[in-house]
Amino acid sequence: MRLLSCQLQNVRLHGDLSVAFSPRITLIGGANETGKSTLVEALHRALFLKATATGTPVEALQSRLHLGQPTVAIDFEAKGDRWTLRKRFSGASGQVSLLAESSGQALNGAVAEEVLAELLGVKETLGSRQATTALPTRWAHLWVMQGAAGDNLLEAGKAHYDFDALLAQLEQSGGAAVQQSTHDQRVAQRIEAALEENFTTRGVKKNSPLWQRREDLDLAEIAMARALEGLQDYEEASEELAGIVEELEQRQNQDLPALEQRRLLITQGAEASARLDGAIELAAKALEPLRLRHDAAVQQLAAMDQLIEQLADTERRWSALQEAQAGADQQEQSLQQEVDAKREARTRLIAQRQQLEQRHQLLQLLSERARSVESLGRLSQSLQIAEQATARRRELEQQLASQPAVGRTELTALREAHQRWRDATTRQEAMAAGVRVLRSDQAIRIDGQPIGPGEQRQLSSTFELQVGDGVALEITPGGGAALGDLQAQCEAAEMAYKAALTSLGVASVEAAEQLAETRTGLEQQLLALQASDQQDAQAVQADVEHLQQRLGELDLALSALADCRSDLEQEGPLPEAASALQERQALVSQTLTHVTGACVQSEAELDAAQGQLESFRTTRLEQASQLQVAEAERLDRQSRLSALMQTHGNREGLAEQCAQWAQQRQEAEAALQQLQAERATLASGNQEQELLDLHAQIEAVQRQIEQLIDRRGAAKQRCDSISDQDPYAAVEQARVQLEAASTDYESIKRLTDAQKLLQQLFLEAQADLSSRYSEPLALAIGSYLRPLVPDGPVAQLSYDQAKGFGGLQLRRGGEFYDFQQLSGGMREQLAAALRLSMADVLKGSHDGCLPLIFDDAFTNSDPDRVQLVKTMLQTATERGLQVILLTCDPTAYGAFADQVVDLTAA
Repeated sequence: MRLLSCQLQNVRLHGDLSVAFSPRITLIGGANETGKSTLVEALHRALFLKATATGTPVEALQSRLHLGQPTVAIDFEAKGDRWTLRKRFSGASGQVSLLAESSGQALNGAVAEEVLAELLGVKETLGSRQATTALPTRWAHLWVMQGAAGDNLLEAGKAHYDFDALLAQLEQSGGAAVQQSTHDQRVAQRIEAALEENFTTRGVKKNSPLWQRREDLDLAEIAMARALEGLQDYEEASEELAGIVEELEQRQNQDLPALEQRRLLITQGAEASARLDGAIELAAKALEPLRLRHDAAVQQLAAMDQLIEQLADTERRWSALQEAQAGADQQEQSLQQEVDAKREARTRLIAQRQQLEQRHQLLQLLSERARSVESLGRLSQSLQIAEQATARRRELEQQLASQPAVGRTELTALREAHQRWRDATTRQEAMAAGVRVLRSDQAIRIDGQPIGPGEQRQLSSTFELQVGDGVALEITPGGGAALGDLQAQCEAAEMAYKAALTSLGVASVEAAEQLAETRTGLEQQLLALQASDQQDAQAVQADVEHLQQRLGELDLALSALADCRSDLEQEGPLPEAASALQERQALVSQTLTHVTGACVQSEAELDAAQGQLESFRTTRLEQASQLQVAEAERLDRQSRLSALMQTHGNREGLAEQCAQWAQQRQEAEAALQQLQAERATLASGNQEQELLDLHAQIEAVQRQIEQLIDRRGAAKQRCDSISDQDPYAAVEQARVQLEAASTDYESIKRLTDAQKLLQQLFLEAQADLSSRYSEPLALAIGSYLRPLVPDGPVAQLSYDQAKGFGGLQLRRGGEFYDFQQLSGGMREQLAAALRLSMADVLKGSHDGCLPLIFDDAFTNSDPDRVQLVKTMLQTATERGLQVILLTCDPTAYGAFADQVVDLTAA
C-alpha cells in the first residue's frame, strides 16, 4: 500500500487542507499547534475507524473554528489499483465511499468498510465500542504517534503489530522453519499429560503412581525400622532375662543356702548340720539341671508349635500366589497380541493418511495452476481497460480545453466582487427613504409613476411626490451628499461584478462555483489517469511474468508428484476447471480429516493397550516379588523346623520327654524341701539373737528372690510376646518388602526423570526452532543499524509462540544491552529500526510497499544521529517503503526529503 494524497475539511484547525505524498520520503514541517499531529490522527481514523463511529476519537476531530462535520479524503494504491476513500464523521449519519479508479467500481456504506479492511489487511474497521481500546493498536508498528518514538513495541505484546502476517512472511521468505506441526503439539501434550499424572506445580501430585510408590517405600522403611526395633527389644529382653536368672541363681543357690546352712549349724550340732547341709546341697545341685532341662524343653516345644503354625500359613499364601502366576503368561501373550494388532492398524492408517496428504497437495497444486491459467486469460481484459483509460484521458483533456479556465484565484476574485456589490447595496438600502400609502381619495404619483393604497416604495435618491393635481413635494432621503457617493459605489461594484461574470463566461457566482468544482474533478481524474496509464501497463506485464514463473514452479512441483497423479488418474480422469479441482480437493480434505481422526483414535487405543500391558506386567512383577518372599519365608521356616527336629526329635517325643523331666523335677523339689525342713528343726536356744539376725537376712534374701522371680516372669512374658512374631523373620520379611518397594519406586522415579528430561529436550528443540523466527528479524534490524556496529551481530531478540517477539537488545562494544538500558536517542533509533524491519518483512503482503509515519520521532540534532537516521530512511526507501516525517524543525531533513510540506504557510 502507498499513500498518494489526502484532503482534510473541518478537522480541528484545518478548514480545507490538501497534502500530496511522495512515494519515497515526505517531510511535513510546521511550528507547534499547526496541526501536524491532527493530520496523522485524521489519516489513522479515516483508515481504521467506521464513519458511523462515535465517542472520544471522533469528537477529537471536531473543529471549533470551522462549520461542518469532519471530512477526510485519501488517495492510495493497494492491490494493484488506485483507490479514493472519502469519510465524513457525523455519528449515525456518517458517510463513506470507496472508488476504484481503474475499474470504476464505487462502493458505499458497510460494503466500502469491508473492502477497505481487506485492502489494509485487517479483520474489520472499528466501531464505537472498539475505538478507545483497539484503535491505538492498528498499525502501531508502522505509524509512530507523537511521544511514542522511544517505546519498545515488543513490550506492548503481539496485539500491537501484525504478528500472524509477520510469521507468515518469515516462513515464505525461507528465513524461518515451518511452525510446529500438530504431531509436535500432540507430543508436547502427551509429555505434559504424563508429567501431570505424577506432578503438580507445587511438587509430587497426591495419590499419583509416584506418590503411591513413595508412600509404599516410606511404609516399608517404617516397617523395617519397627522390625529392627522389635529385634532390639527382644535381644534386650533376653539379656535382661539372662541377668535376672543369673542373679536369681546367685540368691537361691548361694546366698540363701549359705544362710540356711549357717542357721542349721547354729541350731543343730555340727555333725547333724553338716550331714543335712551336704544332703541339701546335693539335692539342690541335682534339682537345678532338672529345672533347666525342663524349662528348655518347654520353650523348645513352644517354638516348635509356633514354627509349625507359621509354616502352614506361609504354605497357604505361597500356593495362592503360585495359582495366580499360573495363567499370567497366557494373559500377557493375549495382551501383547492386542498391542501388536493395534500397532499394525495404526501403521495402516498412517500410510493411508500420507497417501491422502500427497493427493491433497497434488489437487491443491492443480487447482492453483488452473487459477493461474485463468488469470492469464484475464490479463487481456486488463489491457483493454488500460486502453479505455487512455481514451478517457483524451476525452477529459478535450473537456478541459472546451471549458472556461475558472480556477481558485478567479473564483476568489469573483466572490470578492460579488461581496463588494452586496455590501454597497446593503448600505444604500439602509439610507433609503420608505413611502407607503395607507389610504387616499386622490391619485398619488412618485416621479410620475402612480402608487395605490397598500403599496410601498424604497427610494435612495431625491424624488418628487405628487398628490392629486395641485400638490407636488420634493423629498430628499437622509445622508445628503454621501447618498450620491454610495449610489456611485454601488453602480461601480455592480459593473465590476458583471464584468467579472462576463470575463469568466458565467451568469452567477453559483454557476462559477459549479464550473470550478467540475473543472477540479476533471483535473483530478486526468491526473489520476495520467499517473495510472503507464503503471497499469507495467503492472499487467509484471503480473504476466509472475504468473509464468509461478506456472513453471507449479509444473516442477507437479512433476515431483507424478506417481501420485498417475495413481489418482487410474481411479478416474482429473477435472481441469479450478472449481471442480477445488471440490475434489475438498472431498480429499474431508477424507483426510476423517483418517487423521482415526489415526488419533488408533494412537489413543494403542497407548491404552500398551498401558494395560505395562500395568499387567507391573502387577505380575509385584506378585512374583511376593511369591519370592513367600518362598523364602517357607524355606526358612522349614529349615528351622528341620533343625529343631534334628536336635530334639519329633514333637511327640519332645512332649513326652518334657513330661518326664517335669515329674523328675517335682520329685527332686519334694526331696529338697524335706531336707530343708529337717535342717530347720536343728535350732539352739542359746543362739537366739544370732538366729534372729539370720532370720532377718534370710527373709531379705527371700524377698529379693521373690522380686527376682516376679521380674523373671515379666521378662519371660516380654520375651514370649516378642518371640510370638518371630523378630528375626519379621526383619527378613521387612527387608524383602523394603527392597521390593525401593525397586518399584526407583523404577517409576527413573520413568518420571526420563519424562522430565524428554520435556526439557523437547523445549530446547522448540527454542532452537523459535530462534529461526527471531534471527531473520534481528538480521533485518542489523541491516538498518550497521553504521553503529560495523561487524558482527547488531541486535538480538527472542520468540515465544504465546507471547510473540521480545527481549530486544542492541550490541554496544562486546556486550548486548537491554532496550531499557540504552540512552533515549539509542532507544529511538533501535525502535525505528525495528519498525522499518517489520515493514520490510510485511510489505510482501501489501504489494511490496507500506507507509511509515513518524510524528516528531527524530528530535536529536546531533550530526551523527541525523546521518544515521538519513541512512536508515534511505535504505527503507530503496527497499520500496514509503516514509512520512512530521517535525517542528525541518532544517535537518528538509534537503534530504523528496517532498516538503510547510503547514505553517498553509
